[in-house]
Amino acid sequence: MKWMLTVAYLLFMFAPLTATSNKVIAASIKTSKEPTTAENLKSPRALLIHGSITSPIYVDSENNVPEHLVEFGFFHSGWTVDEIAEVSQFTTFVDVYYNEIDIMKAARSHGLKIWVQIAPIFFDGYPTYRKRADYLERWELARKRLEPFSDIIIAFDPLDEPFHRSKLNNQTLKLYLEEIAQLVKESFPKAKRAITFMNETVRKSNFKKIIPKKYNLFAVNYYVGESFQQQLVEKLMVKTSHLDVKYYLIPRAFKTSNRGFGSISESQLISQAKQAYDFAIANPKVIAIYPFVWESIFGKDDYYLGVDNLERVQEEYRKIGHAISNTR
Repeated sequence: MKWMLTVAYLLFMFAPLTATSNKVIAASIKTSKEPTTAENLKSPRALLIHGSITSPIYVDSENNVPEHLVEFGFFHSGWTVDEIAEVSQFTTFVDVYYNEIDIMKAARSHGLKIWVQIAPIFFDGYPTYRKRADYLERWELARKRLEPFSDIIIAFDPLDEPFHRSKLNNQTLKLYLEEIAQLVKESFPKAKRAITFMNETVRKSNFKKIIPKKYNLFAVNYYVGESFQQQLVEKLMVKTSHLDVKYYLIPRAFKTSNRGFGSISESQLISQAKQAYDFAIANPKVIAIYPFVWESIFGKDDYYLGVDNLERVQEEYRKIGHAISNTR
């Protein structure tokens, strides 16, 4: 009996160490494997957890995603509280405006982070996007409301495509953007400060002179063409290589009646998703994939069908999103 108690004691003492060792070994094996390409990604297995409410959890399907690629989410994925539960199944964050407190609470309750749009605080809106006179007062009010969510904020975005949208001259806008970045950094030092550039901005010969240097997360968008715009992203990387920045990718994920964007099939959108993912896993400075767009938009003259209405495209992005989010 005494020897049985001794064995039981030893098993009790060493069990945590064994479990920890197994986790370390598994992690070591996973990191030593080649990254799983988009073509070879496997869908996760869903396990149903039965209780008062039956809900699925997803088990990683042994996809190997490099450690640098940590975030996945969609533009316009946090427009309503109702859609948070659905996107939370395969994303790590949602896109929210600074004053949408209920959506932030819903995001937190579903284990999501937030990417915060703050343009209305600092700019007067369409069509001029000029500097607000009371931006400091507006920021102070917003800062206090955002503080309880500081632990889930990935990034702040001051204005989408700023050098394309704003009527301020480039140098004035650059200085204003840097002031905004400083305000954000002082209050939320752990959050990224992100800017999405329009393709025409990146192609300009004077682009390096107008880059706001207090930002540390960049992207470029261009939605025309059948393929993911890898060369344009590489151009952005080269022109900002002197800065300590990371990048996010914005593949096109919509169909539209707007002829300016050209026609595109779901198969081509799926191809763009795969190309973006493969580019991301091969480039250590890419930390996020942020497709445009989740929620469909129906305007007076044009419509934009997002991933919420494109079943096959959504299936591909679910696979990519699960691979990234399930290993983080």
